[in-house]
Amino acid sequence: MKMILSLAVLLVFVLSSTAFAEERLPTISVSGEGIVETSPDRATIFVGVVSRDKNATKVQNDNAQIASNIIKSVVALGVERKNIRTGNYSFRQIFHNDDKKQRVFDGYEVNNTVTIVVDDLKLVGKIIDASLSNGANNIDSLTFGIRDRTALQNEALRLAVRDARTKAEIAAAELGKTVLGIRSMSINSGSISAPRYNKVAMMERASADAMIETPIESGTLTCSASVHVEFEITR
Repeated sequence: MKMILSLAVLLVFVLSSTAFAEERLPTISVSGEGIVETSPDRATIFVGVVSRDKNATKVQNDNAQIASNIIKSVVALGVERKNIRTGNYSFRQIFHNDDKKQRVFDGYEVNNTVTIVVDDLKLVGKIIDASLSNGANNIDSLTFGIRDRTALQNEALRLAVRDARTKAEIAAAELGKTVLGIRSMSINSGSISAPRYNKVAMMERASADAMIETPIESGTLTCSASVHVEFEITR
């Protein structure tokens, strides 16, 4: 009796599994991409101060004084101190090789980078000019970004999903089918690309126009997202 009951349960399970397999709907797999363009609303300026001297104390003090003057000039433009920080600081001995391949001590070098974050992009050129006027000898880089990254990334994701759905509906219609739902979906991390200016271009411009405010164009910021979706369609 137990054997007959077990066989009956097994038969029911097999029939149920077969029916479930037969009910699975065909699918269409598509990729979708969403791209959003907007204007940056934040800039990060990396101002470099490199000092060299034979005297360790003097080179430290000189560098510190220049960095302090730069910070004061930037604060005077309306930038809050909380948006100004030391991005990098290094102190090292420097040498060169003479004709006999011997190392010769040249002194000490201090490299100090002041990082300035500003939300008023009209101040970017003024900050660069003020920094150079107060002893900065490098504008290491200038990058643009956006404060609310999440909203931008979410919009790009919405567009990516919408793009995938549109592609699936077009493909299904050409096959005489209709999209019914989603079997699965994977989301690739969105990326944000923004204009970046390198040190050489910035320094050349600032040197050429020493008496003119350095013009800065923030350009356009782009955010992209992509998805891969498997849609169920009618038979």
